[in-house]
This record gives sequence, C-alpha cells and structure tokens, in this order.
Amino acid sequence: MALAEIARPLTVVDDLFRKCEDPTLTVRSHFAEKDHFRQVLKLDDEEQLAKIPCLNDVELAESVPPYSLVRYRCLVQDVFEPEFYVAVFEEIDESNGSRGYVTSKYRERAEALPGRRLQELEGHAGLSQRGACYCVPLPGEVGWSRAAALEWTVAHGGAAKSVQAPAVMSASKRRRDDDDVNMTAPEDEVPQKARIDTAVANSQGISPALAPMTSAGHCGVCSDAGLRTAEDFGLNFPIPSEEQRGRGSSTACIVKLYDDDAEALKVCDIVEVVGILCVDPDIADLSEMPGQMEDEWRDARNPSTALVPRLHTLAIRRLPFYHPLLPYSTSFLTEDRLAAAFQRQFALPGALMAARTAAIDLLTKHLAGDALAAEYMLMMLVSRSFAKFGEKSLGTWSLNLAKWPRELDCNGFVNAAIDLVPRVVRLEVTGDTLNSRRWSPKKNFVANRLEAAQLQLAPGTLLMLDETKMMECQLSPDGTKNLLAIQSLVSENVLPCDFQSYSVKIPVELSCVLMSSRSSIIKDASIRLPLRPTPSNVPSPASLDQARWLLGLVTRSPRPLNIPDEITRAFGEDFHAVRQEFSVCGDELAHTWMSLARARCLSFGEKDLTLQRWREVLELERQRLCRCREDGIPVA
Repeated sequence: MALAEIARPLTVVDDLFRKCEDPTLTVRSHFAEKDHFRQVLKLDDEEQLAKIPCLNDVELAESVPPYSLVRYRCLVQDVFEPEFYVAVFEEIDESNGSRGYVTSKYRERAEALPGRRLQELEGHAGLSQRGACYCVPLPGEVGWSRAAALEWTVAHGGAAKSVQAPAVMSASKRRRDDDDVNMTAPEDEVPQKARIDTAVANSQGISPALAPMTSAGHCGVCSDAGLRTAEDFGLNFPIPSEEQRGRGSSTACIVKLYDDDAEALKVCDIVEVVGILCVDPDIADLSEMPGQMEDEWRDARNPSTALVPRLHTLAIRRLPFYHPLLPYSTSFLTEDRLAAAFQRQFALPGALMAARTAAIDLLTKHLAGDALAAEYMLMMLVSRSFAKFGEKSLGTWSLNLAKWPRELDCNGFVNAAIDLVPRVVRLEVTGDTLNSRRWSPKKNFVANRLEAAQLQLAPGTLLMLDETKMMECQLSPDGTKNLLAIQSLVSENVLPCDFQSYSVKIPVELSCVLMSSRSSIIKDASIRLPLRPTPSNVPSPASLDQARWLLGLVTRSPRPLNIPDEITRAFGEDFHAVRQEFSVCGDELAHTWMSLARARCLSFGEKDLTLQRWREVLELERQRLCRCREDGIPVA
C-alpha cells in the first residue's frame, strides 16, 4: 500500500498545518512540511527517491492520480515573475459558527468542506508569495535514454499505476475540443470552493503556456488575428517536432516553488522536481482574466491543466549532466560511489577496452571508415567543462568535421551518436533555416513569456549542426542574428536571449559538432578536421550497453587531469615545435590540446596524463594538421 505521503500528500500537508501552534499566523506558511516529506520518503537516498512515480514515464499526465506525489525530470524553459496567492483562509462552520484556519499551500485553489465556507483574512495576513517556472522534458532525449530511466523507476517500485481521468469539479468553464471535454461533473456534485487567485494574484501572478514554432519555424504569437488561447499559444518546446500530445515525453508543466526554493531555478537548468500533481481543467477560467489579457491572450496566462499540468514542489534535485544510467544528483554521486560503479561495470579484464572499441567501431563505420575522425569524435563525447579561467571554460571544445563527402549520408552518423549518448539534437544550417527559424529564445512582451528556440537545450546535449546543404545566399537581419547566436554557443558556451533592446546571455554547456562540405561558416570552431573516406569493413558492435556506461561514468564527475611536471615540460617543447612546423599562431590551440589530452585519458578510464597518452594526442594532432595543410583548411 502506497504511503500517504505519495498517494495523499495534501492530506499530510493539512494535518501538519493543523498541528502547527501559531495563533498569530506569522509563520503559518512554514510548518516543517518539507522536512517531514524528506525524512519519511528518504529523499536524500536516490534509490528511495525512485519509489515515487515519474511523470516522464507515463503516456498521459491525466493517467496519474491527481493530487498525488510525482517526480518530473525537466529543463527550465522560462522563469516567471513571483505569484502572490492566498496561503491561509479562515474556515467557518455554518452550523455553529466555529472558526479555524486552513492552508492552500501546494494547490491551485482551496475547497471548503460541505457545511463550511472559506473567508479571506483581513488585510494581507493570509497572503504569501511563490515562484513559478515553465518546464519541459529534456529536449533531444533519445529512446534508449527514456527506456533506461523507466527501467530505473520500475526496478525500485515507483512505476505509476494508471487511473481513469478524474471528473472535474465544475461544469461552468468553457468547453474545449480536447481533453477537457469529458471531464465535467453534475452541478449538484460541485463542492463550495474559494479561488486562490485573488485580484492581487491576477495582477501579479504569471502562469501561461508558451508559443509553438510552426514547421517553418515561426512563432504562433505572430499568427493572424483570431481568438488567442492557451492552445493557440502552444506548449513552446525548444524542438517543435517534440510537441506530440499523448506521450509522457511531451508533457510540459508549470512548476510552483515555495519558501527557499521560490527563486532557486534559472533558465536552462536541468532539475528533477518532486511535487504534487494538479490536473484540474476548471483552473482555466476566462471570466477572471484582467483587462488587456481578455483581448490579447484570453487564458494563455492560466491554461487548462489538461494542456499544462501544475506541479507544486516539495523538493528539487539538480541534475547538471543527467545520464539515465547514473540518475544521481551531484551531492549523492560521490567519488567512492563513482569508483564503485566503475569497478562493477569494468572489473573483468579487457571490459573497458571492449567498450571503447565498440564506440570507435560504430563511429568509424558511419564516418566512411575514417578512424582518425572517430577518435576525435569519441574525445568530443567524453569532454566536459571542469573549471573556469576567467570567462573561458576549461575542458570544452568544438569539432568541425570538414570536407564532408556528398555521398556520405549524415543520418547514419547522427544515429551512431544517438546510440551512444542520452541527448542528441541535429539542426540543419542553411540560408533558409537561418532566415526563417528561431534559433535563440526571444522575449514576447505582450504575453510576458520567453518564446523557446531550437538552441535552448539542456547541458550535456550533443548538438550536431549540419551545414552540408549550405549554399551561398543572402542572410536577412534575423538570419545574421541567428548565425551570431550559433557562433556564441559554439565558441563561448553562452546562449543569447533576445529582449529586443538588449540581449541576455545564458551559460549553457553543449558538445558542438559541425558537419560541413568545406570548412564551417562558424569561424571559431576549436578543431577542424577534414574527413578522409577510407574503404573498410568495420562490423557494427553487437551491443553498446558497456560503451554507454563508459561515456556516462567518465562524464558524470568533472575534475581536472593530473599532469606530472615532466609531461608539462614535454608539452611546452612539443607545442613550440608544432607551431614552427605548421605555422600555427595563437595560444588557443594549447588550451585545446590540454582538453584533448584530458578527453583521451578519460576515454581509457584514466585520470593521470602519461607520456604515452600525450604522444598519442600529439600524433593525432599531427595527422589532423597535415590534412588541413593539404586541403587548405584553417587549423582552427
């Protein structure tokens, strides 16, 4: 039998509130409820946490019991202004006039029991404030990654049990053409209720859905005149093709945040929210929209929960480089646990080399037999920032696979990457896509929302930019701006957000691979490598499970490479010699070499740079530089 904390969390919250002894109501908004849930459910233990059903694993949010406790793994797409709401009501028994207090915390509205009514407190005594964010599933999450996450949940007993969609508590709201239609109840079953969203909340609270991008990449906000509703505004996923209703991977949520967590989240954070699920279409009420919103967006600021469910947060877990095979927060994944997991997977002699070879063979097969390019691609997949030097991230670099053969289909290479890493996004870079699609987020000041764009991705995502169909063209002002946004992301690891009169730069760490028929139009790619198709009969690996484990383990804990003094001296001498031999200018290549050396060691499961590994990196670089010189391609 499920714990009350999971099956009926609001009942537990109400019981804790009633036990709170504070007649002045000055601290009634804090009644140790978060500590209670953390202790009872052992939320600091990752295996225990997996006993809570995950919203990402179900087909429809409506199939999960409403007002139950769920987990939700997501990207923070937008951060709203704080909401004011009535947190405490006075409850009056109409039969005898007795009075008490009830809380509306962790819910969208408070409901009076039969024979009782709720009354707001005088002045502002019952008002409180909470944060709100619009969150979407992790963009680009591949099939095996979602399956592994579901397997983790099932293995620990947290699989959600589907239920029939619950009846709605009021028949007074406008009917829709989708999920809300069959969710009404007879009027005599409607309990007396008190709305939380008062005039203060209506004027201050922000909780809309977001604008979608059409197949041409245009935002629904810019569409022709007509009734503008939450459905018109859409789910606003960064990747428009992922807006497919009826799949758990396409569930967007408005996440409400309380107390110390109210302002804890930033745009593009990866988090797992533990909260109370609210699916109640009656929340979308057209009659209470203030002033301009009635004419502009109708219920877009407060969409039906059938379109966008609400999650009222009791706990937040940060997952900066989420990997489903190691679904642990950074605080839980200690060096000891990481070492133990590594030992379990690669204890047998030759297991690690077999995993590495499987990855190399797969990449070589889909890079036209080019083993050198496969080595660089593997180093790209294990690279990650481990520190900052001023504004520069140490450990990250970008790869341009130049001279891409016309006869080589990019799809095979993209699918090879999908087989290895949990999040992959491929975007075509052409004159048409630069001019017509939204690449960086843009603030819509009418709807007061950040419109998503296809570069708004989760940290740790492999971004594959396909320039192989790029032709000479005239870029529009928007196209030029989009090209500059791509360049900022590739070279600086920042995503510019357009606020019309100014731009806000959001740090986002992505692995960027650019495929181009000659050299990339992005000038600041760290490594340029012309491809050399080579006839080969590399077999497809029988299994990639161990290769995925290897990549997951070596990227989950960012740490610097241990470099002995003698290797440092050899590095300086070799760099000086290469600069003279290949006429390389600038010191950026030296930073890139250090990142390559770190990645090379990680791909072998090593944390110390040996002379052998450094010589291997140097040999790879000499081969690359020779290709660049032969083909007239800039070295970086």
